Amino acid sequence: MHKLTFFAGSRSIRAVSSNLGRRCMSVFPVKYEQFSNAPGESSPQKPPPRKKVTIASLHALRQSHTPITVLTAYDYPTGRAASTNGIDITLVGDSLAQVCLGYSSTTSLTLDEMLHHCRAVARGSSAPFLVADMPFGSYYAGQEDTVRAAVRMLQEGNVEAVKLEGGSEIAGRVQALTSIGIPVMAHVGLLPQRHTALSGYRVQGRTAESARSILHSALALEEAGAFSIVLEAIPASLAAYITSRLKIPTIGIGAGAGCSGQVLVWDDVMGTWAGHKAKFVRRFGDVKSEVERGVKAYANAVRDGSFPHHEKEGYVMDNGEIEKLLETENDKEWSWNPPKPVN
Repeated sequence: MHKLTFFAGSRSIRAVSSNLGRRCMSVFPVKYEQFSNAPGESSPQKPPPRKKVTIASLHALRQSHTPITVLTAYDYPTGRAASTNGIDITLVGDSLAQVCLGYSSTTSLTLDEMLHHCRAVARGSSAPFLVADMPFGSYYAGQEDTVRAAVRMLQEGNVEAVKLEGGSEIAGRVQALTSIGIPVMAHVGLLPQRHTALSGYRVQGRTAESARSILHSALALEEAGAFSIVLEAIPASLAAYITSRLKIPTIGIGAGAGCSGQVLVWDDVMGTWAGHKAKFVRRFGDVKSEVERGVKAYANAVRDGSFPHHEKEGYVMDNGEIEKLLETENDKEWSWNPPKPVN
């Protein structure tokens, strides 16, 4: 049996034995381990371990006025990217309905679909506090159904907390969860799961009356035991005031810089979302252009014959073995000349 050794910065693994040293395709996740290097290979850098983010450490960040970073993730690679690059909270957002599954809105996402993505993110996440949205309808029928769905998300999805959209009307369900030890992140302001009832994705809290409703919803949800609360698409002054009234961290998305932290959707941050760009979105990467470049370059290389390179990207049979095969098959007429590399 061959020993499989991972090399940092490479998507390949090397099968090592006393008589075999060939490369083979990687199908396993990278693990940072100590190992010796092949001649001429640079030493891999093992990343320093991060401390596990907890509810207590999130509150400490708030107390010290250190902004909390939150980013959505939907699978193992995005979960791992968030975990290894300093994100405090990884959110398995129900936005995956649109950016991953092609649904028109988050309301189409089912609990089983969410669980599938939660498990994938959890496998790539170690340091961040891991939260997941409870899908539309999973906490509407009553407290018993809410608890049952939330338990599944922790047991089967391997997340650490759940997020619920809604105001004071769901405070009883939040309390039902927190009273049995299930951490809850609340979410007020613009509620994407209710976009139809709200006549679209509109800014909330522009008037004193609606602002007061959002404020008192936030206070009620804090009283119900929420450890944090998302403020979405509300005026910055209102978000700053709510933050000052609460004793729990506020996470803003389109709510200005006066919150305890910020959250954005992965595809917005990386520039891969081709749909509407909200005013509050800033693109920190241009992955879409790189994807397009890579796909087109690959397709062109296949078509012009430059990929795969016979020697650099192919395998060979041992000397004389192809002749033995042809003799066995009584096919001595067959011959093949590898294509010449295209510069």
